[in-house]
Amino acid sequence: MSDRPVIKAQEINKTFSELQRRMRDRLNEKGPGSFVSRHEILGALQEEWDEFKETVHSSTFSDTKDELFDLAVGAVFAIACINAGKVGW
Repeated sequence: MSDRPVIKAQEINKTFSELQRRMRDRLNEKGPGSFVSRHEILGALQEEWDEFKETVHSSTFSDTKDELFDLAVGAVFAIACINAGKVGW
């Protein structure tokens, strides 16, 4: 058994709800246009990753959380685009 603190299901569910809200905000801001290639997905996620790394070294937990949500939203949206058959090479 690990000595790590336990995260309760309620906290995980709360985080999923926030992810859904942030996805809606992203769609309202940028529209539902699909990523068209794996390279476009890579570029978008790499940019978010770079921003995340920057916050880890120089910002607050709140900023770090925001960047993690940006990564998660980008990744989930990319998966939706792939599942919809909209992503080419």
